[in-house]
Amino acid sequence: MMRRATAWMGAATLMASTAASVAAADEPDATVQACTFSQADQDWIDRSLDARRAMAAVIGTDAFASPAAMIIFDAACVRQSADALRGEAATWTAQAHQGQITLPDGAAIPAGVTSFAGESRAGAFYIMSTPSVWRAAGVPGGATGLENLMTAVLLHESAHVAQFASYMRSVGLIAERNRLPEDFGDDSIQQRFKSDPIFAASINRETALLYAAAAAKSDREALRLAREARDLIAARRARAFTGADAYLAEAEDLFLALEGSGQWVGYQWLTMPNGGGMTQAEALSGFGRRGGWWTQDEGLALVLATERIGGTGWRMEAFGEGKVAGAAMLDAALRHRRRR
Repeated sequence: MMRRATAWMGAATLMASTAASVAAADEPDATVQACTFSQADQDWIDRSLDARRAMAAVIGTDAFASPAAMIIFDAACVRQSADALRGEAATWTAQAHQGQITLPDGAAIPAGVTSFAGESRAGAFYIMSTPSVWRAAGVPGGATGLENLMTAVLLHESAHVAQFASYMRSVGLIAERNRLPEDFGDDSIQQRFKSDPIFAASINRETALLYAAAAAKSDREALRLAREARDLIAARRARAFTGADAYLAEAEDLFLALEGSGQWVGYQWLTMPNGGGMTQAEALSGFGRRGGWWTQDEGLALVLATERIGGTGWRMEAFGEGKVAGAAMLDAALRHRRRR
C-alpha cells in the first residue's frame, strides 16, 4: 500500500497502471533527445533544487539529503532522478509520456497539476509537474509569482520525504490502531468539524493568537499570547476529542507538525534575500496562509510562535526523529523559557 503526504494543492487520483520503462538520460537515443524541458522549466528546477540545498543549511540537518526518487514532468516528458534530493549533482532518466505518469509502485496519475511526497514498497519519492503545466492549467501565482510559489510548494512537499520515518509513520500507526480509511489525512479533522461553529471559532482564535505571539515585540507579550493560545487548544480538544475520537488529539499534533514545518520551509525561503526576497508579510499572504486548510495555517503559526519563544531547536526535531509534535513543541518552548 502506498502512503503519501497530502499534497499542498492538486494531488490527482491514483489509478492502476503498467509500469513504464525509462530511457537513460546519458544515452543519445531519440527518445531522450526529444525529452527536453523548456529552458524556463529547467531554470525553475535548477533554482528549486538550489533552494532545497539552501534550506537544508538553514535547518542544520542532513535530513533533506534523501535517497528518495524525484519525478518531474511537463506536458510531454517525464524525468526521474535517484540523487536530485540528496543535494548532489543530479543525474536524470527520461522518457516521453502519453498523459499518464507512472509512480514507483506501478500506479499512475494524470499528467496535470500536482505536487506530493509518497512512499511505497519501492521507497520514498517526490513528484511534481513543471511551471508550464501549472500555467497552462491557469494556476495563479498571486503576489509571489508562479515560479516562486511553486518553489515554495516544492520545498513544503519534498520536506515531507524526510518525515516518512517519523511523523508519517506515527500517523500510519494511528490509522491502523483505529481502523481508519485510507483517505485519513491532515484535512480529515477539518472535514469532520468544520460545521461545528465553536470548534471552528476556536481554531481561528488559536491561530490568530499564535501569529500574534510570533510577531510580539516583547518576550512577555509573546509568552502571554502563546499561553492563551495553548489554553484554547487544550479546551477545544477536551470538548471535541472524547470517547472514540480521543485519538484525534495525537493525530492533530502530528498533522500540525507535518504541515506547519512544511509551510515554514517554503515561507522561510521566500523571505531569504537570496531566496524569494520577500517581506514576511508578503510571504505569509502569498504562500504561508494561502490555501484555507487549518493544519497548514495553524501549523505554521505554531512553529513560528515556538521559534519566537524557544529558538530554533524545533527544526531538528521536526526534520529529525520527530518525537515531539504540534502543541507539545510549543509546550517544550514554554518550559524552556521558564527555566531561563
